[in-house]
Amino acid sequence: MEKHDVRVKVITPPTQYSEAFKRAVVAELEKGILNKDQIRTKYGIRGKSIVLEWCRKYGKLPYVKSFNIGRPMKDPQKQRIKELEKQLEDARLKVLAYEKLISITEKEEGISILKKGRSQTINELAKTYPRRVSMFCELFGFSKQAYYKHQTSKKVSDLKRLDTKKLALVLRKQMPRLGTRKLQYLLNLRSDINIGRDKLFSILREEGLLINRKRKYTVTTNSKHWLRKHPNLAKGICLKRPEQLWVADITYIDTLDGNAYLHLITDAYSKKIMGYELCDNMEASSTLKALEMALNKRKYKTSELIHHSDRGLQYCSKLYTDRLKENNIFISMTENGDPYENAIAERVNGILKDEFSLSDKFESIMQAKKLARQSIEIYNKLRPHLSCSMLTPTQMHQQDKVKLTSFKKKFRHLENT
Repeated sequence: MEKHDVRVKVITPPTQYSEAFKRAVVAELEKGILNKDQIRTKYGIRGKSIVLEWCRKYGKLPYVKSFNIGRPMKDPQKQRIKELEKQLEDARLKVLAYEKLISITEKEEGISILKKGRSQTINELAKTYPRRVSMFCELFGFSKQAYYKHQTSKKVSDLKRLDTKKLALVLRKQMPRLGTRKLQYLLNLRSDINIGRDKLFSILREEGLLINRKRKYTVTTNSKHWLRKHPNLAKGICLKRPEQLWVADITYIDTLDGNAYLHLITDAYSKKIMGYELCDNMEASSTLKALEMALNKRKYKTSELIHHSDRGLQYCSKLYTDRLKENNIFISMTENGDPYENAIAERVNGILKDEFSLSDKFESIMQAKKLARQSIEIYNKLRPHLSCSMLTPTQMHQQDKVKLTSFKKKFRHLENT
């Protein structure tokens, strides 16, 4: 049997090149070290025109089509040098433009942009070019030693910032809307952070922890009645000791069960809440419960005491005034309904509502009572007051040596918190 040679023609599938490979080939060709044929041989690229097609698509140099080629350039290195010279000149002009912009801005704003931002700029560039730190430092007029010293200092500052935020959040868990100045005092008192006011403001602002004040006012006073209204004995008084003057007021609490009211009695010197009652009415009997609590907590029972309030029906009632007289407490009332005449009581109302969320709407009166009880305890024992030299109300109530600080001349007849 005659044998026949069978030859099978193997068809090689077209090679698939990745985009990254094509760009790498073009970049190497444009360096001018190898020509197109050498590149094709080096990488085993099939097709004579394929490299040229890649150059036209991905290259930075101009590549005209074949019918417009004309006379080829004898030395591709010269073309590359011309391109680099142009890029160098463009870069030089850009640097001059930025230097002029910085110079004008510094002159207009009166600041040094290089000093403020050079360390951060070097740090960002060093992530990409870690071996060029010395060059960047020299560019910005910054010694390498000064740069690394600044980086060390920044790490310490970042740790301090983190500790400050953690401690601030711990304090805010008990007093969620505590003001920044009080927060600064407590942070410095309870730790070795020793942070300044402006720095703390900056940290809280950047972390979104600054407190915006709420503004809400509900009238709870009915002074249009026939009952006797007493004169204002608190006007012009100089507060020198605890239980010299008590101020009383009623504030509105919103619940799904209906309206509720918080009756408060506060010591004007120490800012301590002496008595309170939260209920669903504004009757004199409810106001009297707050007074009874205050009387039971009274520490200096032999000292003269003035009870100051607005001209509300509850405070003018015979039931309430008789109880004050039984305890030899002088009765004082506002003259014209101006809230500044009872400024301390109004301020304490605001603190409880603004800083302890008593302005929220509660599901029930029982829920409101629970929060009020907890908030008043924290307020008395933990919250410092600027006017009390940063003492808490409980601390302030234990002594009579600290002089109250007044911040507004208009209200010095009643020292504010």
